[in-house]
Amino acid sequence: MKKIIPIYLCLVSILSLPLQAKIDLVTLPSRDNVALTLYKSQSMTFVQETRSLSLIQGINELQFSWLHTQIDPASIHIIPKNPSQDIDIKNIRFPAHMDQMAIWKINSTRAITVPMQLRYLTAGLDWRAYYVAILSTDEKSMQLKGVVRVNNHSGESYENAKIYLVMGSVNMLDPIEKLSYGHPEKARSGRKKGTRVNKREVFQLTAQMDSAMHAPTPNVMKMATASEYAVFEFDRRENLKDKWDRQLILMENQAIPVTNVYQFNAEKYGKKVVRLIKFQNRPTRLNQQKEMPLPGGKIQIYRDIYKNKHFTYEGKAHLDDIPVGKTVEIILGDQNQVTVDKKRMKNRTDHYQFDTEGNILSWEEFFQDRIELNNTRSVSVMIEVICRLNATNWKIDLNDEWVMFEKINQHTIKFCALLDQHTQTGFSYDVHINHRNNSGVIGNHMGR
Repeated sequence: MKKIIPIYLCLVSILSLPLQAKIDLVTLPSRDNVALTLYKSQSMTFVQETRSLSLIQGINELQFSWLHTQIDPASIHIIPKNPSQDIDIKNIRFPAHMDQMAIWKINSTRAITVPMQLRYLTAGLDWRAYYVAILSTDEKSMQLKGVVRVNNHSGESYENAKIYLVMGSVNMLDPIEKLSYGHPEKARSGRKKGTRVNKREVFQLTAQMDSAMHAPTPNVMKMATASEYAVFEFDRRENLKDKWDRQLILMENQAIPVTNVYQFNAEKYGKKVVRLIKFQNRPTRLNQQKEMPLPGGKIQIYRDIYKNKHFTYEGKAHLDDIPVGKTVEIILGDQNQVTVDKKRMKNRTDHYQFDTEGNILSWEEFFQDRIELNNTRSVSVMIEVICRLNATNWKIDLNDEWVMFEKINQHTIKFCALLDQHTQTGFSYDVHINHRNNSGVIGNHMGR
């Protein structure tokens, strides 16, 4: 049997009759419009519905039921879409022993049909981002395509809905799904002191979002920022049926320069060499898109090996949210096509200084390391070798000009080398360290 839509709205007209008179029950028309604002960081959606209500002169009662849905009763709010002096919303009550139902008392100075906005928060709708990247044959650029998948398990279907997706954190301590069942007063009293869903923040964000959406549309999506949020608006309206998913295009085949890096970091990865794809989230000459943060999600990477017809699978990873301008490192895991072998060639200590009691005050340490590199691939690669020194007062001597050297912090150094295809080579470096003993108790007469 087809499931009946669980949200019901009905209008009860109280005529100027004795209290015992019959109350007419009028079923309201379907939604004229609906907009959904889905928050990525929480299982929360802000719903705005517009319905045309026919009111009689005098007192009207509007009944709203959210049976079998995940609506937060404390968030339900109704107002005229356009300011009107003819409409006065007197109060809202929640009948005893009737969970998931609210009744508004509305006074109208004349018989009128007026569009009303119904707003509420609901759980059960969420969205996730998914990306597919295709590396060029030389691995110097990639085509990036992104989609978002919207999942509806809220208990309610939304037809012809305008969709906004919000990337950012919301001040919310009680999950909506925990508040959706039962009487709203019980939901309020059951919260711990200090917990809240910041509805004002949600409503203000929606107002900022409406005013910010004025940029030209690149394809089907446009983006705006409001405070610490990024808001994505999709032009095409969608039918989000309950227990169905919907896929929307976020970005389509954007050309992005990348750096293909093989990193050796013994402290982090042991003796393995890990492959990374690095890129910066910014517009380029190849890609004149508007600056846009990228929501975090899963990414799968392939490589074009023949005229965009044949591809190899390179790996997958998970991306965190990517602000504009941030450099991204996609870790594809360890591999054996590029190897790094580090060996200690020399090591000595000398130039000891002692105090009057024979304790060591300072000394110098010298060592030389050799790094052997081997690239068996058919493309050139960038190799990073990261080394940690257990000292702060040190100096590096590097004679190979084809190797770049960078000090990351007072304990860490990084060597970068571009290695041609099918190449095996290496480089050496000398390290001079000045040690100082601040405790003054190291090795009595040691080193004499």
